[in-house]
Amino acid sequence: MRPRMKHPETPRLLARNVWRYREQRRMTARALAEFLDWPLAEIDKIENGDKFDLSLDELERLSLALHVDAADLLRRNFAN
Repeated sequence: MRPRMKHPETPRLLARNVWRYREQRRMTARALAEFLDWPLAEIDKIENGDKFDLSLDELERLSLALHVDAADLLRRNFAN
């Protein structure tokens, strides 16, 4: 049995913010996946809220690829 998440909105926040920052930079999911050398399916899972158990290293790499702070990927209020 998986432990309950302390902040159950986190997967939704991460999914929404990754998608928004990626779109803001006019980057395709495929381009992001290639930049990170990750399978496209991983980006799809993140943006659909199905993958949220990223390591700190993965979160940092994702934020660097999107040119934002890692904390921005988990913020409630999306900043342009």
